Amino acid sequence: MKKILFLFSLLCGALTANAQDKMSYLLQAIDITAYPNCTFEVRGQLLIEGKSKNGGAIACAVTSLDAKTIKGYFDKDGMENYKLGAWTAVSISGAIDKQANKLSVGMFFSGRGKYYFDDFELLIKSKNKTVSIPLGNSGFENESLKPWYVSNFKDLSNVRLTTEKFKSGQHSLLIDNSLAESEEYGENTRLGKYAPVNGIRLYYEIYGAGEPLLLLHGNNMSIASFSRQIPELAKKYQVIALDSRGQGNSSADSTRLTYELFADDAAAFLDFLSIDSANVLGWSDGGNIGLLLAMKHPRKVKKLASMAAVLYNDNTSISPKLNALLRKQLAEMKNKGIAEADMNYRLKNLLLTEPHVQPDALAKVTVPVLVMAGEDDIVKREHTALIARKLPGSTLKIFRKAGHEAPTEVTEEFNRTVMDFFAGRK
Repeated sequence: MKKILFLFSLLCGALTANAQDKMSYLLQAIDITAYPNCTFEVRGQLLIEGKSKNGGAIACAVTSLDAKTIKGYFDKDGMENYKLGAWTAVSISGAIDKQANKLSVGMFFSGRGKYYFDDFELLIKSKNKTVSIPLGNSGFENESLKPWYVSNFKDLSNVRLTTEKFKSGQHSLLIDNSLAESEEYGENTRLGKYAPVNGIRLYYEIYGAGEPLLLLHGNNMSIASFSRQIPELAKKYQVIALDSRGQGNSSADSTRLTYELFADDAAAFLDFLSIDSANVLGWSDGGNIGLLLAMKHPRKVKKLASMAAVLYNDNTSISPKLNALLRKQLAEMKNKGIAEADMNYRLKNLLLTEPHVQPDALAKVTVPVLVMAGEDDIVKREHTALIARKLPGSTLKIFRKAGHEAPTEVTEEFNRTVMDFFAGRK
């Protein structure tokens, strides 16, 4: 049990940005005493069907000395490299510390969906040769799952060897979690609902009671981004957490993505709920949307708290390193054959090409606005100050010892600041 607990604690952050349901892993431990200072590569096959937007799976490995962790490895890019419904080769590689005597290999997964696993292989590489190390039941052809271990086994909907789909042989391992109940923010099977808006379906969840407070998340994120804010905000407000179009569990069409479009969606969404005016909290892209909502649909916004928003993207507003990284990622996606119509591609491109707000246009915003950013934010301090200066009667807050992720880095201070602002306590 201690072995399982330390592995789980080590790996639990790997899917945090994308998965908010209970996290599980499929692992097998191998004796590697004979291979000090060598490198390893773990290969396997993965097929996923019906995955929730916040779910996924990645290859992982952990070196250890008995029950003491030495180092963990996970495929940080694995979430973007597989296509739903098709077998995908997954792998992870790393180094074996000279003190290590165990290597645990397998997959880390989370979220509703059907996960099929097959054909695992472990290769140990030294300077002169590569050795294939036998894994027990590597293709899941044996009747028993052993020697594989699945965490949270009893909590998962259905774990079994199956002939439904397989990469080779006649069997694979199926972990069917497609019908699992969830109370996680962004995947709440009891509270989650859909609103038909502007030809698409927007997913939302409502918590608490009081004045309506609309939450708008960042680029390619979801309601789950506000997991540390919702419990506190819901003590006083009716928190309406929304997945923007094409993100989280919301659908999208081929309409060109702009922040004006997102703002129009938000206004139509509030109309759907028969809400005339709401407090709004936006983070990153959500901050951009909040500003445009207040500009284009002023009656819909009572007060706006905007975290790390931008008016436009150039070297005066955003870190040049971030823009260079985005261009590189888009080029890599194209080289992999990912179409420009792919939502992940469209959202990355959105960051580079939008928004286009003239600073003086902020004079249209007449509601109280709290302008926030981290002192180490990817949004430049001068740009945040410009936004605050151009907004009539705004309040500026810079969070010390925090960056773009201030809502999770300095959660208590962030929540208190937002609550004080909406309550009229500056």
